[in-house]
Amino acid sequence: MTTPPKGGLILVTGVTGYIASWTALKLLEQGYKVRGTARTLSKVEFLKNGPFAKYVSNFEVVEVADLEDNGAFNEAVKGVDGIAHIASPFHYKVTDPYVDLINPAVNGTVNLLKAAKEFAGPQLKRVVITSSFASLVEPHEPGHTFDETQWNQFSVDLAEKYKADPTNPANELPPNQAYRASKALAERALWKFVETEKPSFEVAAINPVFVFGPVIHSVKDAESINTSVHLLYKFIAGLNPSVEEGPAPKAFVDVRDVADAHIRALQVEEAKGQRFFSVAGPFTWAEVIDVLRKHNKLTKNDYPPTGEVVPPFYYNNTKSKEVLGLNYINLEDCVLATANSVERFL
Repeated sequence: MTTPPKGGLILVTGVTGYIASWTALKLLEQGYKVRGTARTLSKVEFLKNGPFAKYVSNFEVVEVADLEDNGAFNEAVKGVDGIAHIASPFHYKVTDPYVDLINPAVNGTVNLLKAAKEFAGPQLKRVVITSSFASLVEPHEPGHTFDETQWNQFSVDLAEKYKADPTNPANELPPNQAYRASKALAERALWKFVETEKPSFEVAAINPVFVFGPVIHSVKDAESINTSVHLLYKFIAGLNPSVEEGPAPKAFVDVRDVADAHIRALQVEEAKGQRFFSVAGPFTWAEVIDVLRKHNKLTKNDYPPTGEVVPPFYYNNTKSKEVLGLNYINLEDCVLATANSVERFL
């Protein structure tokens, strides 16, 4: 078997983050022991005193201040049976795309894998990496269907042009493309490591789309809400003057389903060596607004109604359903749970 034993010790990196906190909680609920990594240990107290309170005897944490430090994960991986590597930057506040996004994502992944191979021990069975839809989605004609067989070369090419000559205005790398390149390059680093280093453990990758759903980690104010949920929060708070759908493909998944995807990828034998497109379905911001309006969650009500919605793109989640057994939360339940968890910041 190449899966961790029930009740084993699972390392969850970035445990004070949005997806990682849910993954850790669900692991604890299922009887696993969890070791988390965190840049700031003070944020862990929020989890210990709140959602993890019933499970503190099975939860421990180690400080990893910088993902890019050589040896950053050497102590954290020792003795673990499985790893969910979730820590990676996701934001659009970019000064230098390589310094702020690409290097931490790629080097953090490689550092984790090197540490796992050298220091974890033979009991380590499975490493699951949080990748992204950004690793597989690139520009296509409307009507295209995305799935796990595809790779985002478009953003990688933009990043490489920027790196070759960052002073050339023609080589501009917008923050959203820098983020997409960071995820695509980090996942490529995963598969390259497996091919060249041939570790004894198996790996899998989870590729979620826009992640919404309830927030359980420490968030000090509205501006500190994680990036994807903050986009939704801005409609709740009336901060967006209008609904701009934009040409880019949009699809959603609930954070609780993403956590389940990571855990199932640790548990299911057939998940080894696979990547999983974690997506509930397409959405428009107008549909989100309709849900918020229906449940009286809007502070301003002059957003226009949806009208007929035709998805510009399609998303094949068959593999995640059949192999991981996921049963996705629908848009209304997901949006309502999100709103309920962040309306305290209004």
